[in-house]
Order: sequence, then C-alpha cells, then structure tokens
Amino acid sequence: MDKPGCVVVVGDLMLDVLFVPEQGLFVRAGGSAANVALTLASEGRPVTVVGRTGPDPNGRFLRETLAAASVELPVSPAMERATGFSVMHRHGAADRVAYVERGANRCLESDAVGPPANLARVLDGAAWLHVSAYGLLEPGPGAVARGLARAARDRGIPISVDAGVPQAFPGLAADAGLDLLRLGLDPGPDFLILSEPMSDHLGYPAAQRAAAPRRGFGCAVVTGGSSGAWVDGERLGLDGEIDHPDADVSGAGDAFVGGFIAAGLGGAGPREAARLANRMAARYVAAGPGWRRVACQEAPVLVSACLFDTASAYDGEARPRPAELGDGDPTFRLYLPVCPEQAGGLTTPRPPAEIRTTGGGAAVIAGRASVVTRDGRDVTPAFLKGARRVAELARATGATWAILKEGSPSCGATRVDDGTFSGRKVPGEGVTVAALRRMGVSVSPGE
Repeated sequence: MDKPGCVVVVGDLMLDVLFVPEQGLFVRAGGSAANVALTLASEGRPVTVVGRTGPDPNGRFLRETLAAASVELPVSPAMERATGFSVMHRHGAADRVAYVERGANRCLESDAVGPPANLARVLDGAAWLHVSAYGLLEPGPGAVARGLARAARDRGIPISVDAGVPQAFPGLAADAGLDLLRLGLDPGPDFLILSEPMSDHLGYPAAQRAAAPRRGFGCAVVTGGSSGAWVDGERLGLDGEIDHPDADVSGAGDAFVGGFIAAGLGGAGPREAARLANRMAARYVAAGPGWRRVACQEAPVLVSACLFDTASAYDGEARPRPAELGDGDPTFRLYLPVCPEQAGGLTTPRPPAEIRTTGGGAAVIAGRASVVTRDGRDVTPAFLKGARRVAELARATGATWAILKEGSPSCGATRVDDGTFSGRKVPGEGVTVAALRRMGVSVSPGE
C-alpha cells in the first residue's frame, strides 16, 4: 500500500443512477469518494480509496471503473450487503436525489483491510488524507475515518473533510455537526470544505463567514460554484467558467475537492488552490461527468439481493442467480438489488421468520397477521419497514417488474412457509410482494 505521494480518500462508493427527461436512463461509478478519486487520478495523482462495495455486478462495475483509472481499493467487498446506489432525477440543470441506499458502505469496519494494525498501513507513503462526511454517523465508517485521521495527524499528513449536504444529516444540530466533522481531533482537520447549503446549516452564513471562518479547523473553504468561494472568510471571485444554464454540474463539487487537494499537493496555498479547483470543476463539467447511457432503456428491475451474488439471505448465504439476469452489467440493463429485511433493520444472518396465520403479506400489511421468528419474537415492524423502503424505490425509479426470492416471508411471489416452521409451503405472497403488487408492479418468483 506504500505509494509515495498518494492521496487516501475515505468515503462512499455508489452506483449513481440518473433519469433525464427525453434522454433516458444513465449510470456511472459514483459516491463522493469515487468522484474525488477519479478527479485526482485524472491529474496523475496516485489514489487509494477506503470504501466498500458489495459482491454484486454493480459493485464489480464500480471496482473495474476505478481500477481502470489506477485507483487502488484495498478493502474487499462486503459479502452480506449489496453495493449502495443513489437514484437521481434531472430537473433543468439540477439533479435531485430521489432515493439513497447506502448498502455495503455501512459495512466499512476497522478490520476491513485485514488485522486492525493494517488500517494505519493504508497511510504508508500518503501525502494527504481526505474524508467524505456521509458515513460519519454510522459506527463502522465513522470509526475508520477517525482512526485514520488520528494516524494521519500523528504522521503530519494534511487532512481535509468534505461536509456533504444537509439532507444527509437530518436533525443534526450545527454544534453536533461541527464536532462530527472534527474527526475526534483537537484542533480539527486542516481543511474543512463546505458547500453553501451546508455552510448555512452549520452556522457559516454569508454574513458571518468573515467573522468566524474556522470554528476549530485549520482552514475553512466554502464553495459557491461558478460564483466564487470563501477561504477563511475571505470572498474570492473565481472567474467561474460554468455559465451555461443547462450544464450538467452533478459531481462538480467533488471535482472541486479533488482539484483543491491536487493544487495543495502542488504547493499552492488555500486561496490559489481554490482558484485552481474551480477551474478543475469547470473542466469536469465541460468534459461531461462520466454518465453512461444504459443500453436497455426500460425501467430498472428490482431484484432480491440474495439472487444478485449477495449473501443477504437469513442464513447468511447467497442464492443462485436466475438466468434471466445475465451477467448483471448495469450499462446493459439496470438491476437494483433489494433486501427488505436488511432495509427493515434486521441483521444478516438472522433467525428464520414466517408469516403467522392465513392471508400472507397482504394480511400483514392490513394488520391481520404478524411475522414471527422461530422463538416467537414479533418482527412485523421490520418487515413492514422493509416493504415500505422497497415500495419507495419502485416509485423513485418507475419500476414495473421485480424478481424476488420465492418462498421468503418478504419476497415470496407465489408461496410462503405456513407459519409452523415445519418446512411446509402454502400458496401466498410475502409482505414486500404484496406492497409492490398493490402499486401495480409485476413480481416474478426467483428460484
């Protein structure tokens, strides 16, 4: 892992999905960490990303895209969670997030690169550590980021943190947010990078930026796109080049971060680095942000994660991939993996559960039946929550077809267990299947 001059980026790896009116369905390798890494790699900088995909075809697409750019990924896929994804809809020049599934990003743990002592070895030869804030509220990813930040501080490696967007931190107060972004360091990271909405959320409104720019960080950079930026409270006009009203600016903020880091490593001070970073973001937008039009333009197909190479079934195993899924290449046809039971908060592996009494999933939704484990624990709320999440995804994507694991209390399309844990199957449907069919989604059984 010793790559002299390497930038280590900690954060999310996601499959980005975009719906564009009159143009269609697009995908790309995304997530803040991937976007920053690809920008740095385009500048010839060696990059290591500490992030996690799943073992599914969408994760393979991300890993292959990053490997083609010579980005190193030392963390192995999380076998029990599918790759995360984000669904966006374009409205004018803005891409609005309709659905986020963090997936395997939740499984980033301190031992993900081997024994705990190996974590700090990721920094061998590193010249910069950058942290994306999206995973900081989760125990595993947050611990990894803070552990690497402490190790980087001990080695004298510059540290930057990108605060993300307010929507990712609902209900988080400004003081708590700033404390989170300090990564357990005192003083905090050398560079705090904020979008304008996040700067307002955290108490850096324009009128106060000059008066209180740092709040415990070495330097605060507030990005304003082509309109300029604030560096330590000083307003900079950056002669922005992103001036076309219909320009695709998705990912431009991450390109700015990558450009800022590259400029800093090249010897530029914060103000000059911000100017150079804005030019980098403008070049990124001009080149097109890497979207690939999906060959099959039909709506995405929802598929049980356990049928998509992911060991998400109740026993911690995967199930055979149905032949109709082919190789699962998202640039050919888009399949989005779902595990309603994980989405409802249940762990993997987990005790087997069955629908008690007749009526199947529809009766559970109506409150006339329950889902219980073998030892009698009522897990109905988790199954209902998972069904709601999958239904939200169907609405966000316009999905009309799902291929779900037959026999499951969530995903069974034509049969489920009879509730006695005897192995006997009866005609019926799972809770998630019932929810999808109420929406008009066709569900096929995946054997």
